[in-house]
Amino acid sequence: MKWFILAIAILVLPAFAPVESHAAKDFSIVCDGGAILVEYKTSKILFEQEADKRWPPASITKLMTAVIALEKGDLRDDITFSFNATNQKGSKLGIKEGMSVPLYPLIEAMLVKSGSDAAVAIAEHISGSEKEFVKLMNEKAQVIGMTNTNFMNATGLPDDKQYSTARDLAKLAVYAIGREDLRTIVSKREIEFINSDGTGNTILHSTNRLLGQHPLVDGIKTGFTIKSKYCLAASACFRDYRLIAVVLGAERKNVWKETSKLLDWGFIAHDPMYPVYLEFELPINVGNDETSAEE
Repeated sequence: MKWFILAIAILVLPAFAPVESHAAKDFSIVCDGGAILVEYKTSKILFEQEADKRWPPASITKLMTAVIALEKGDLRDDITFSFNATNQKGSKLGIKEGMSVPLYPLIEAMLVKSGSDAAVAIAEHISGSEKEFVKLMNEKAQVIGMTNTNFMNATGLPDDKQYSTARDLAKLAVYAIGREDLRTIVSKREIEFINSDGTGNTILHSTNRLLGQHPLVDGIKTGFTIKSKYCLAASACFRDYRLIAVVLGAERKNVWKETSKLLDWGFIAHDPMYPVYLEFELPINVGNDETSAEE
């Protein structure tokens, strides 16, 4: 009976799909920092809400740090952790001062677990100091077209002069997802990583709770500070149609719900069969969140 209903839906739904119900004027996102939805292939904006409002990007910043590291660094290099790197605030990997980790697994850990100590260690290795590395970040931002963004650190930790917008972060996300190496990393729900004492391996779980909770999400990066609240740049693909969503300044549980809502809205507008696909193939289950440290 279930598959009979599916067959009827396939025949009937396209003819009666209410296209106008997906007009942006009838849709909104619950957040304080702005939101945007973009087609990946064309960069066409499907939805925007205060998309040019300046907002602290929190650890979505690390997406730019990873881009610079992959483009400027030698992935075979060993990255040695300085006192400065090991004493960063917020989310950390817990690597001890003087320990060394190869660049590529360190980039993985920085993106998956949002390690601020990893971000600073990478910055210091590539540019000699985090301050010099930030110059590369801002130069790259201009190349990408992020005209309303200013980076002051490689971590996303609080700084009154560090800001971006939903629109600019979507541009960064589109650029980042265009790199196969980065796209592979941000799609991982967990990775195996060296222990902080260097004696074995441990499993690091992604801070992106939509991986595995929303059936189509395959990235990208979370962020949280008290000032920025919860932020998320997300990527999802449905039948070769990829969307990039950015939601900034959401409450703790809302960031997952609102980002899922935004992506689903875009997929439904593109293909009225999308709800049927979810119902019969991969139902969405956005689970409970947990309080996290500043990333």
